[in-house]
Amino acid sequence: MTRPPLAVIFDVGGTLITMDAGAVGDLVEPFCGSRPAAEALRRAHYVAMHELAAAGGTGAAAFDGEGWWRWWLGRNLELSGLTPDPRAIEALVGASGLWRAALPGALAGVVAVRDAGYRVGVVSNADGRVAEDLAAAGFGGLFDVIVDSTLVGVAKPDPAIFDFALDALAVRPEEAWYVGDSIVFDVAGARAARLGEVVIADPYGLSGHRPAVRRLTELPDLLAAGRRTTG
Repeated sequence: MTRPPLAVIFDVGGTLITMDAGAVGDLVEPFCGSRPAAEALRRAHYVAMHELAAAGGTGAAAFDGEGWWRWWLGRNLELSGLTPDPRAIEALVGASGLWRAALPGALAGVVAVRDAGYRVGVVSNADGRVAEDLAAAGFGGLFDVIVDSTLVGVAKPDPAIFDFALDALAVRPEEAWYVGDSIVFDVAGARAARLGEVVIADPYGLSGHRPAVRRLTELPDLLAAGRRTTG
């Protein structure tokens, strides 16, 4: 066992919040003829991430920023049982405020980590509005720093994005753990940045990564144990 960290840095999409099924349904129903069920849409996120990791990340490498996003949104619709109509995908690409549904246990988990004395931050590949989305989902005022890739000009898996959070939290890389949901973006980026540990939030047990938590309410015990594995 190793000593627990001084700080915990969180990913956002798929870790703290997910797309709101009602908002997605409002946009895609005119083109797809139906709406995604909340649980189906939530699970689709993790299945798509697992598929990407299983393919060795080649999907992400093959797309530019918007190309990747269109592929990902279409795959989520398909996995939710909808036809990934290009018009529906375009409607989602241009929308704001979709990522405002807190994941089960996420808010309680972050509060517990913060109350246990850890510094807490966010590093997210986002569209410049991640702080606003977090506040709308109930996470306002909880984080010591929020790093949005659009605002700082660098995105995961580039390890340079983590420097912004580490500097603001006044910790060395080995003194911080990262919690995310993507092997391709989160694990690869945080390991390249030499963070102390990378924990995967994996509610469906798909990733095979260790350490992993099903809900963030499990995180305080993992931190207290200072457990470290190579995953």
